[in-house]
Amino acid sequence: MNAKRKSLGRDVDLSLFRLIRFANFEKHLGKNIDWVLYWCGKELGYQLAPKSLPELLILFRELGIGKVKVVGNNPMVIRVEECITCSGLPKVGRTLCWFEGGIIAGALEKILKKKCLAREISCAGLGDDYCEFEIKFCNKGENCEKIMMENIKNNKK
Repeated sequence: MNAKRKSLGRDVDLSLFRLIRFANFEKHLGKNIDWVLYWCGKELGYQLAPKSLPELLILFRELGIGKVKVVGNNPMVIRVEECITCSGLPKVGRTLCWFEGGIIAGALEKILKKKCLAREISCAGLGDDYCEFEIKFCNKGENCEKIMMENIKNNKK
């Protein structure tokens, strides 16, 4: 990606990213900010259009989102180490990486041509050293959006 920033380059400091990411969006956008972040990430993951899972793993690293690997197959579990959103943050009692989960779900839908959700099960926000996302493939006729909204509601309790 050409950013046309001759002296500063294309990278942004992690501190700036987190200032933007953790701005008080709830105040301006309401209580459903996690839902918005997830679905924006999902759209982005789909639009990035990786052709394979290995390509997705490389893409995450190249974009500085984190170091990704598959750690489980039934169900599929994807681990993100050095996550851009939460790595090194203190425990806050809830998951934080809705955007990254959305990217994973959108990319997997593009690669596998199956509807899916990525539910974060490990996060620095919960005191973990990495993020993990459990992938749920939705059956035909199953309301994926409703399932994800329930996950978000349960995360805020």
